[in-house]
Amino acid sequence: METKEEKILTMSPFIPSTVPDIAVYVSPEGKWTPLDNGQWPLVPFAYDNWVKEELSWHETSYIHAGLNPFLFFDIKGIEYLDLLEHVSVSTFRNFPVGKARHTIICNEKGKLLLDGIVLRRSEDEFISMCLPDPMLLNKMVGNKYHFTSESTRCKRFFYQMCGPRSLEIVEAAAEEDLHDIKFMYARDTKIAGKDVFVLRTGMAGTLGYEVHGKIEDAHIVYNKLLEVGKEYGITPLGRLGYVNCHTEGSIPQVAEHFATPIDPKPVLSGSLDRNSELIYRSPIDLGWEKMINFNHDFIGKEALKAELEGHHNTMVHLIWDKKDILKVISTAFEPGNSCDVMDLVGDYDYVRNNGGMHIDAVYDGDKFIGASSGRMLSAKTREMISLCTIDQDYAVEGKIVEVLWGNPGTRQMRIKAKVTLLPYIKEGRNENFDVETIPRRFPKKY
Repeated sequence: METKEEKILTMSPFIPSTVPDIAVYVSPEGKWTPLDNGQWPLVPFAYDNWVKEELSWHETSYIHAGLNPFLFFDIKGIEYLDLLEHVSVSTFRNFPVGKARHTIICNEKGKLLLDGIVLRRSEDEFISMCLPDPMLLNKMVGNKYHFTSESTRCKRFFYQMCGPRSLEIVEAAAEEDLHDIKFMYARDTKIAGKDVFVLRTGMAGTLGYEVHGKIEDAHIVYNKLLEVGKEYGITPLGRLGYVNCHTEGSIPQVAEHFATPIDPKPVLSGSLDRNSELIYRSPIDLGWEKMINFNHDFIGKEALKAELEGHHNTMVHLIWDKKDILKVISTAFEPGNSCDVMDLVGDYDYVRNNGGMHIDAVYDGDKFIGASSGRMLSAKTREMISLCTIDQDYAVEGKIVEVLWGNPGTRQMRIKAKVTLLPYIKEGRNENFDVETIPRRFPKKY
């Protein structure tokens, strides 16, 4: 007899089953929540060689469905914006219909609890993505605000597409010109006769779009995107490739690059001290200080203000020294004296399905100066890179620091690394991409 504690696994209802073509499945990134029927869906770990999948966001476009089911809430009521201003570092006074806004929620100490996106669908209708239950947030602040909210995690699907051909693929599927969609804006359209909206955003840094629709239309829309995408080299993206796109895209992620105080006992590997304050991060630690608006009261305001006014950290990329990397790898051939094995693809937690985080300490001599995470071998540049929260004095292009490799209690070695300022991908970024350079296949609508 099944108990409440047992997790029943099922193939994801959001993408067509490819068994036996894909033999290795993992839970989706949103593994914190099952489907409405209590089952836990599985998604492909990989569709092809990781190099091909990761090159897709540079050369063609990927399509990724592995975030479903996602934390979606549909909210109705203008006072939801008042709640957001109460709990978020951002203001929502200039928030037009169709606009999506990155929303950051911190605790009183200024440490990031969760971040996600809020999309304004009409004057008083909103969709929150990867953010806490609005009714729970309202209860935590004394039920001050009046609105309604519904969890729609299993009523909506969304597919992410990133790469220079992504706009052409979405337009071919919609049979409509979508050049007018600005970065972080959404517009309604139809794909295969089904109502969807397209949001220009992405996780790989390159041109990217999301296609959102109703769960009952998920397979129809997915198959249409694959069908028309063949002409443009569309590449389905599995979990292994997807976790790396955040690092290369310079987009730090909770539970991948750092922990959240919501989880008091995160599972860690790497050389960072298990009592380090950098297990958790503030928006300033992540280089997001420009997103903080101090012209309103919000949770964590005083802590963040004090942090920004003092000597603080920021976020950079590290490019790891190839010779030092090879020295670490060579120890694998030294019986009884090897370092922790370095997987070239990245520090994926295969045991916990990426449920743990690998964070390494960064030094200047004996001085601890930062924390590195999200290490990956870039399929594009063939450089080993990572994101690093680092002392602001070291956020200097070309500065040489050292990453300590190896868990506490094991053989440890230092790897030189060169600082490079964000973003890592500097050309053709989504927020700056001029879509007018892409030929129009359909008549201009707006």
